[in-house]
Amino acid sequence: MEDVKQAIHDFRPQLKESSLKQYIFQLKKIQNMFEEMDFEFLEHPEPVYEMVSTQGGHYTSQKNLYSAIVMYLKSLNHDGQFDGCIQVYETYRNDLRDQYNEEQDTGVITDKQSKNFITMEELTGFIQKMKKDIKGSPQLHMVYVMFSILSRHPLRNDLAGMIYLTQKAYSKLTDEQKVERNYLVSTEGGFILLDADHKTSKTHGTIKIPIDKDTDLAKILRTYLRVMKYKGARGTVDIFPITANYMSQLLIKTSHKYIDKNISSTMIRKIVSSEKFLGAKEDQIEHANQLGHSVQTENQIYVKKAQQ
Repeated sequence: MEDVKQAIHDFRPQLKESSLKQYIFQLKKIQNMFEEMDFEFLEHPEPVYEMVSTQGGHYTSQKNLYSAIVMYLKSLNHDGQFDGCIQVYETYRNDLRDQYNEEQDTGVITDKQSKNFITMEELTGFIQKMKKDIKGSPQLHMVYVMFSILSRHPLRNDLAGMIYLTQKAYSKLTDEQKVERNYLVSTEGGFILLDADHKTSKTHGTIKIPIDKDTDLAKILRTYLRVMKYKGARGTVDIFPITANYMSQLLIKTSHKYIDKNISSTMIRKIVSSEKFLGAKEDQIEHANQLGHSVQTENQIYVKKAQQ
């Protein structure tokens, strides 16, 4: 797959390494479905569509497969020979994307998601239950800390491979190094979590999350660093030495064991956001209906803040 990886990299040199790995992962999946050594079968979209529809899993997984196929064919399309195929695969992908958007617009959780959706209170209870078992189990302790962070700051799987270092050591990094990894930086006031390598970093830049030294989360982090013998280590330390995919597996496996639910970082984002904003969203929908306009119109035209 190195030639495939290189082709995509040459076509999109600015593509994040995590995105590149995801495209390769999806292409391996489609290759395994067809049990082929090369990708010539991609030149025939209809059999691919039939295979993906029956073996590609949930429609969002199918969408990801088509996105990878489109990216790969575009990387080879120097003389336009794949224009027709690309257009067909883009249609397949876009139809699934539209289905996803329509589903999200309802504001109602899907049947599949509802099986694993829990309240914020239940999430907190599960984390506290896990806490009782972390002594003597480094991996469970790590998972407990990740859940503790995500329940307060629902990032994606960006904690995987996170580097712990002092503020002084961080200041010595080059600008390039600062955006290559994600960091937990110790400061006099506690910690700063710096999420530089994430899905929307090109749009939103580095996400900076201060963690005050007197908070429960800071205490959880200090204990973890001490128990794992990370605190005081020279240089930089990988405090969550796993891949993003394995992090997802650990979150799901652990939550399933304790509460028979598959709680991923994505599900935590839904749980936390719903807890914070669902009531306000429903109130705004009702208010907009009473005034005879949409929520979008209300936010664009009528919701204003005073000049400073």
